[in-house]
Amino acid sequence: MTKQDLCSEIARSLGITKKDSKFTMDAFLEEILCVLAEGKTYSQTGFGSFKTSHVAERIGFNPASNQKMKYPKKIKIKFKLSSVFKKEINE
Repeated sequence: MTKQDLCSEIARSLGITKKDSKFTMDAFLEEILCVLAEGKTYSQTGFGSFKTSHVAERIGFNPASNQKMKYPKKIKIKFKLSSVFKKEINE
């Protein structure tokens, strides 16, 4: 399912326009990104939580060129599925 498909389903379920559904979805995702950019955790009860972790700079090896490569530090986003949602999926 794509974002467009999800927006269409939400619009149909709630009886709103696809445009309003897309606007709401975009605002929702933007807020989650803002929370994560501040280094905070976003949790949705019954769904899961998103959090960031810092990955340090490291030296790696490229087997194709036989050269060492420097990978810069970065921020990774991790998602953990809630046990309630996991249980629902597995039933």
